[in-house]
Amino acid sequence: MVISHPELVFPFITYAIVTTFTPGPNNASSSQAGMQQGFSKTIPYLTGISIGFFAILAACGLMLDFILNIYGTISPYLRWIGALYMLWLALMPFLPGKTPDFPSQPGDRSSKHTGTHSESKSGDSSESKSGDSSEVCPDDSHESELARSDSKISGKKIKSRFAGYTLFNGMVLQLVNVKVILYGITLYSSFSLLIGTSATSVLASAFFLTVVGFFSIAVWTLIGSTFSAYFKNKIFYYGFNIVMSLMLIYSAVAIVAWQDM
Repeated sequence: MVISHPELVFPFITYAIVTTFTPGPNNASSSQAGMQQGFSKTIPYLTGISIGFFAILAACGLMLDFILNIYGTISPYLRWIGALYMLWLALMPFLPGKTPDFPSQPGDRSSKHTGTHSESKSGDSSESKSGDSSEVCPDDSHESELARSDSKISGKKIKSRFAGYTLFNGMVLQLVNVKVILYGITLYSSFSLLIGTSATSVLASAFFLTVVGFFSIAVWTLIGSTFSAYFKNKIFYYGFNIVMSLMLIYSAVAIVAWQDM
Protein backbone atom coordinates (compact mmCIF):
# COMPACT_ATOMS: atom_id res chain seq x y z
CA MET A 1 0.00 0.00 0.00
CA VAL A 2 1.42 3.37 -1.07
CA ILE A 3 0.83 6.34 1.24
CA SER A 4 -0.03 9.36 -0.87
CA HIS A 5 1.19 11.98 1.61
CA PRO A 6 3.76 10.40 3.96
CA GLU A 7 4.65 13.80 5.43
CA LEU A 8 1.25 13.77 7.17
CA VAL A 9 1.80 10.45 8.97
CA PHE A 10 3.74 11.85 11.93
CA PRO A 11 1.37 14.83 12.52
CA PHE A 12 -1.58 12.44 12.25
CA ILE A 13 -0.19 10.02 14.86
CA THR A 14 0.96 12.85 17.12
CA TYR A 15 -2.42 14.55 17.02
CA ALA A 16 -4.21 11.24 17.70
CA ILE A 17 -2.02 10.31 20.68
CA VAL A 18 -1.97 13.74 22.32
CA THR A 19 -5.71 14.30 21.91
CA THR A 20 -6.59 10.80 23.09
CA PHE A 21 -4.39 10.71 26.19
CA THR A 22 -5.21 14.19 27.49
CA PRO A 23 -7.81 14.34 30.31
CA GLY A 24 -11.38 14.18 29.10
CA PRO A 25 -14.71 12.51 29.90
CA ASN A 26 -13.56 9.04 28.80
CA ASN A 27 -10.24 9.13 30.64
CA ALA A 28 -11.55 10.71 33.83
CA SER A 29 -14.58 8.43 34.15
CA SER A 30 -12.46 5.35 33.33
CA SER A 31 -9.99 6.29 36.04
CA GLN A 32 -12.82 6.72 38.55
CA ALA A 33 -14.32 3.36 37.57
CA GLY A 34 -10.95 1.63 37.84
CA MET A 35 -10.38 3.06 41.29
CA GLN A 36 -13.80 2.10 42.58
CA GLN A 37 -14.29 -1.37 41.11
CA GLY A 38 -10.91 -2.51 39.79
CA PHE A 39 -9.57 -3.00 36.29
CA SER A 40 -11.25 -6.30 35.37
CA LYS A 41 -14.76 -5.17 36.35
CA THR A 42 -14.30 -1.96 34.33
CA ILE A 43 -13.59 -3.81 31.05
CA PRO A 44 -17.29 -3.80 29.95
CA TYR A 45 -17.36 -0.02 30.42
CA LEU A 46 -14.13 0.34 28.43
CA THR A 47 -15.58 -1.91 25.72
CA GLY A 48 -18.69 0.25 25.52
CA ILE A 49 -16.56 3.39 25.21
CA SER A 50 -14.54 1.77 22.42
CA ILE A 51 -17.64 0.64 20.49
CA GLY A 52 -19.17 4.10 20.70
CA PHE A 53 -15.83 5.71 19.90
CA PHE A 54 -15.44 3.62 16.75
CA ALA A 55 -19.01 4.35 15.66
CA ILE A 56 -18.56 8.11 16.07
CA LEU A 57 -15.24 8.16 14.19
CA ALA A 58 -16.59 5.99 11.38
CA ALA A 59 -19.64 8.23 11.04
CA CYS A 60 -17.46 11.36 10.98
CA GLY A 61 -15.28 9.89 8.25
CA LEU A 62 -18.05 8.45 6.09
CA MET A 63 -20.43 11.40 6.42
CA LEU A 64 -17.94 14.24 6.76
CA ASP A 65 -19.62 16.60 4.29
CA PHE A 66 -23.07 15.96 5.73
CA ILE A 67 -21.87 16.40 9.32
CA LEU A 68 -20.08 19.65 8.51
CA ASN A 69 -23.32 21.01 7.02
CA ILE A 70 -25.64 20.10 9.91
CA TYR A 71 -23.20 20.42 12.80
CA GLY A 72 -23.62 24.18 13.00
CA THR A 73 -27.35 23.68 13.64
CA ILE A 74 -27.23 20.92 16.24
CA SER A 75 -23.93 21.77 17.95
CA PRO A 76 -25.39 24.18 20.58
CA TYR A 77 -27.88 21.55 21.79
CA LEU A 78 -25.32 18.75 21.60
CA ARG A 79 -22.81 20.77 23.59
CA TRP A 80 -25.23 21.50 26.41
CA ILE A 81 -26.41 17.88 26.55
CA GLY A 82 -22.82 16.68 26.68
CA ALA A 83 -21.85 19.29 29.29
CA LEU A 84 -24.80 18.37 31.55
CA TYR A 85 -23.99 14.67 31.26
CA MET A 86 -20.35 15.32 32.18
CA LEU A 87 -21.44 17.38 35.19
CA TRP A 88 -23.59 14.44 36.26
CA LEU A 89 -20.56 12.15 35.98
CA ALA A 90 -18.57 14.62 38.07
CA LEU A 91 -21.20 14.65 40.83
CA MET A 92 -21.95 10.91 40.76
CA PRO A 93 -19.17 9.80 43.19
CA PHE A 94 -20.53 12.18 45.84
CA LEU A 95 -24.24 11.35 45.56
CA PRO A 96 -25.98 9.47 48.41
CA GLY A 97 -25.61 5.74 47.93
CA LYS A 98 -22.61 6.12 45.60
CA THR A 99 -19.93 6.56 48.25
CA PRO A 100 -18.43 3.40 49.74
CA ASP A 101 -18.96 2.25 53.32
CA PHE A 102 -15.85 3.59 54.98
CA PRO A 103 -14.53 1.39 57.81
CA SER A 104 -15.23 2.58 61.34
CA GLN A 105 -12.52 3.56 63.76
CA PRO A 106 -10.61 0.76 65.56
CA GLY A 107 -12.22 1.79 68.85
CA ASP A 108 -15.69 1.43 67.36
CA ARG A 109 -14.90 -1.98 65.94
CA SER A 110 -13.44 -3.21 69.23
CA SER A 111 -16.41 -1.93 71.20
CA LYS A 112 -18.81 -3.58 68.78
CA HIS A 113 -16.84 -6.80 68.95
CA THR A 114 -16.72 -6.65 72.77
CA GLY A 115 -20.44 -5.97 72.93
CA THR A 116 -21.19 -8.88 70.64
CA HIS A 117 -18.87 -11.12 72.61
CA SER A 118 -20.47 -10.17 75.90
CA GLU A 119 -23.94 -10.70 74.49
CA SER A 120 -22.97 -14.14 73.20
CA LYS A 121 -21.50 -14.94 76.58
CA SER A 122 -24.67 -13.96 78.43
CA GLY A 123 -26.73 -15.89 75.88
CA ASP A 124 -24.59 -18.97 76.36
CA SER A 125 -24.85 -18.74 80.15
CA SER A 126 -28.64 -18.37 80.05
CA GLU A 127 -28.90 -21.34 77.72
CA SER A 128 -26.67 -23.44 79.96
CA LYS A 129 -28.79 -22.53 82.95
CA SER A 130 -32.03 -23.43 81.27
CA GLY A 131 -30.54 -26.71 80.11
CA ASP A 132 -32.63 -26.66 76.92
CA SER A 133 -30.19 -27.65 74.18
CA SER A 134 -32.88 -28.01 71.53
CA GLU A 135 -33.11 -24.23 71.12
CA VAL A 136 -29.49 -23.82 70.06
CA CYS A 137 -29.86 -25.14 66.54
CA PRO A 138 -32.84 -22.96 65.58
CA ASP A 139 -31.05 -19.88 66.88
CA ASP A 140 -27.91 -20.76 64.97
CA SER A 141 -29.84 -21.38 61.76
CA HIS A 142 -31.71 -18.10 62.23
CA GLU A 143 -28.44 -16.22 62.70
CA SER A 144 -26.94 -17.88 59.61
CA GLU A 145 -30.00 -16.87 57.57
CA LEU A 146 -29.64 -13.30 58.78
CA ALA A 147 -25.95 -13.34 57.87
CA ARG A 148 -26.75 -14.62 54.37
CA SER A 149 -29.46 -12.00 53.89
CA ASP A 150 -27.09 -9.26 55.07
CA SER A 151 -24.44 -10.41 52.60
CA LYS A 152 -27.00 -10.41 49.79
CA ILE A 153 -28.12 -6.89 50.69
CA SER A 154 -24.54 -5.63 50.81
CA GLY A 155 -23.87 -7.31 47.47
CA LYS A 156 -26.87 -5.56 45.93
CA LYS A 157 -25.66 -2.25 47.33
CA ILE A 158 -22.23 -2.75 45.80
CA LYS A 159 -23.76 -3.77 42.46
CA SER A 160 -26.10 -0.78 42.39
CA ARG A 161 -23.31 1.55 43.43
CA PHE A 162 -21.29 0.72 40.31
CA ALA A 163 -24.25 0.31 37.97
CA GLY A 164 -23.22 3.47 36.12
CA TYR A 165 -20.06 1.91 34.64
CA THR A 166 -21.68 -0.47 32.17
CA LEU A 167 -21.11 -1.27 28.50
CA PHE A 168 -24.31 0.56 27.51
CA ASN A 169 -23.43 3.70 29.46
CA GLY A 170 -19.96 3.71 27.96
CA MET A 171 -21.52 3.73 24.49
CA VAL A 172 -24.05 6.43 25.41
CA LEU A 173 -21.28 8.66 26.74
CA GLN A 174 -19.79 8.86 23.25
CA LEU A 175 -23.05 10.11 21.74
CA VAL A 176 -22.89 13.22 23.95
CA ASN A 177 -19.10 13.46 24.15
CA VAL A 178 -18.50 16.53 22.01
CA LYS A 179 -14.75 16.11 22.40
CA VAL A 180 -14.92 12.85 20.44
CA ILE A 181 -17.22 14.32 17.78
CA LEU A 182 -15.00 17.36 17.27
CA TYR A 183 -11.99 15.06 17.34
CA GLY A 184 -13.42 12.98 14.50
CA ILE A 185 -14.49 15.97 12.42
CA THR A 186 -11.16 17.74 12.87
CA LEU A 187 -9.12 14.63 12.16
CA TYR A 188 -10.93 13.53 9.00
CA SER A 189 -11.20 17.04 7.62
CA SER A 190 -7.54 17.89 8.34
CA PHE A 191 -6.01 14.58 7.23
CA SER A 192 -8.33 13.66 4.37
CA LEU A 193 -5.38 13.65 1.95
CA LEU A 194 -3.65 11.01 4.06
CA ILE A 195 -6.67 8.88 5.02
CA GLY A 196 -8.67 9.17 1.83
CA THR A 197 -12.42 9.08 1.40
CA SER A 198 -13.11 5.42 0.62
CA ALA A 199 -15.09 3.36 3.13
CA THR A 200 -12.21 0.91 3.56
CA SER A 201 -9.66 3.58 4.45
CA VAL A 202 -12.08 5.38 6.79
CA LEU A 203 -13.00 2.19 8.66
CA ALA A 204 -9.36 1.10 8.87
CA SER A 205 -8.31 4.48 10.29
CA ALA A 206 -11.27 4.45 12.71
CA PHE A 207 -10.20 1.01 13.93
CA PHE A 208 -6.61 2.18 14.40
CA LEU A 209 -7.76 5.25 16.34
CA THR A 210 -10.06 3.09 18.47
CA VAL A 211 -7.15 0.85 19.42
CA VAL A 212 -5.19 3.95 20.46
CA GLY A 213 -8.23 5.19 22.37
CA PHE A 214 -8.70 1.86 24.15
CA PHE A 215 -5.06 1.85 25.19
CA SER A 216 -5.53 5.35 26.58
CA ILE A 217 -8.59 4.56 28.71
CA ALA A 218 -6.98 1.28 29.79
CA VAL A 219 -3.94 3.17 31.08
CA TRP A 220 -6.15 5.66 32.91
CA THR A 221 -8.17 2.78 34.38
CA LEU A 222 -4.98 1.06 35.48
CA ILE A 223 -3.85 4.26 37.16
CA GLY A 224 -7.14 4.41 39.03
CA SER A 225 -7.10 0.72 39.96
CA THR A 226 -3.60 0.97 41.43
CA PHE A 227 -5.07 3.27 44.04
CA SER A 228 -7.96 0.90 44.78
CA ALA A 229 -6.24 -0.20 48.00
CA TYR A 230 -6.71 3.34 49.28
CA PHE A 231 -10.34 3.45 48.16
CA LYS A 232 -11.69 2.91 51.68
CA ASN A 233 -9.63 5.78 52.96
CA LYS A 234 -12.10 8.63 53.23
CA ILE A 235 -9.58 11.43 52.65
CA PHE A 236 -8.02 9.73 49.62
CA TYR A 237 -11.42 8.82 48.15
CA TYR A 238 -12.71 12.37 48.22
CA GLY A 239 -9.37 13.90 47.21
CA PHE A 240 -8.97 11.66 44.15
CA ASN A 241 -12.58 12.01 43.03
CA ILE A 242 -12.46 15.79 43.47
CA VAL A 243 -9.48 15.95 41.09
CA MET A 244 -11.20 13.68 38.54
CA SER A 245 -14.47 15.58 38.88
CA LEU A 246 -12.70 18.88 38.31
CA MET A 247 -11.34 17.44 35.05
CA LEU A 248 -14.86 16.54 33.98
CA ILE A 249 -16.15 19.99 34.98
CA TYR A 250 -13.31 21.60 33.01
CA SER A 251 -14.24 19.48 29.98
CA ALA A 252 -17.89 20.49 30.32
CA VAL A 253 -17.02 24.19 30.54
CA ALA A 254 -14.62 23.91 27.60
CA ILE A 255 -17.29 22.20 25.49
CA VAL A 256 -19.79 24.99 26.11
CA ALA A 257 -17.14 27.65 25.43
CA TRP A 258 -15.97 26.17 22.12
CA GLN A 259 -16.84 28.25 19.06
CA ASP A 260 -18.66 26.85 16.07
CA MET A 261 -16.39 25.25 13.53
